[in-house]
Amino acid sequence: MKLKEFALNIVRRCSDDDVTGNAAKLGFYFLLSLFPLLIFLTSMIGFLPGVHDSLLDGLGRVVPPEAMKLVRETLADVVSNRSGGVLSLGLVASLWSASSGVLSLMEALNRAYGVTEKTSFWKQRLKAIALTLGAALLVACGSLLIITGHSVGDWLEHSFRISAVTALISTVMGYLTGFGLSLLGIQALYYFGPKNGREHHRVNPGALIANLGIVIGSLLFSFYVRVGPSASATYGSLGAVVTLMLWLYLVGLMLLLGGEINSELDK
Repeated sequence: MKLKEFALNIVRRCSDDDVTGNAAKLGFYFLLSLFPLLIFLTSMIGFLPGVHDSLLDGLGRVVPPEAMKLVRETLADVVSNRSGGVLSLGLVASLWSASSGVLSLMEALNRAYGVTEKTSFWKQRLKAIALTLGAALLVACGSLLIITGHSVGDWLEHSFRISAVTALISTVMGYLTGFGLSLLGIQALYYFGPKNGREHHRVNPGALIANLGIVIGSLLFSFYVRVGPSASATYGSLGAVVTLMLWLYLVGLMLLLGGEINSELDK
C-alpha cells in the first residue's frame, strides 16, 4: 500500500469513527481520572523516599507548566486533607474512578477495530482496573528507575567530579525511561484493550506513533503555552483547567490515532 493511500485511509477512518469527538470524550474522562490515579499512586508508593517527587517531576516533563502547577496544588490539597482512617476505602474509590478513563479508551478502540463488546459490565470494568493497575506499576517502576539513575549520578559526581556528564546522563536516563515505559503502557492498552486485541499483534507501529505524538505534541503545546497568549486572559482562574483539558484531549487524540493506524495495518 502506498503511503499516500494509507494516509488517506487513516483520515477517512478517523472521520468515520469520529476520532476528534471521541478524543474530547476521552479528555473529559481523563480529567476525571487524573487526580484519583495520582492519589492512588502517591498513596501506594508514598512510603518510598523520593518517589512522589520523581513521579510529579516525570509528569511535569510533558504537561504544560500552568497545568502542572494546578496538578501539584490540587494533589497537595487533597492529600493533606485525607483521613487516615478511610485510606483503604479511598484507594478503592480512586482506582475505580481512574479505571473509567481506561474503560472509555477500550470502547473507542473497539470502535476503531469495528467490533462490539458483548461481555458483561463487570468483566469490562475488571479488565479496565487490571490495565489501570498495570499502568500504575509501570509508572512506579519508572519512578524507581529514575531515582536509581539520579542516585548513581550523585555517586559518580562525588566520586569522580564529573558533574556535567552526570547531569547529562541523569537527564537522558530520565527521558529514555519515561519514553520506554509509556510505550509499554500504550502497547498493553492496544493489545489487551480491544475485544479482539490478542488476535491483532501489530500494536507496535500505532503505539510508537502515539507515543511520539504525545511527547512531541506535549512539548510543542508547552512551548505554545509559554510564548502564546495566556489562557487566563480568556478564561480567568479557569485558564489552568482549560490548559490541562486541552493537553488531555491531545493525549486522547494521539491514542485513538494510533489505534486507527493499527486497525488499518491489520486490514
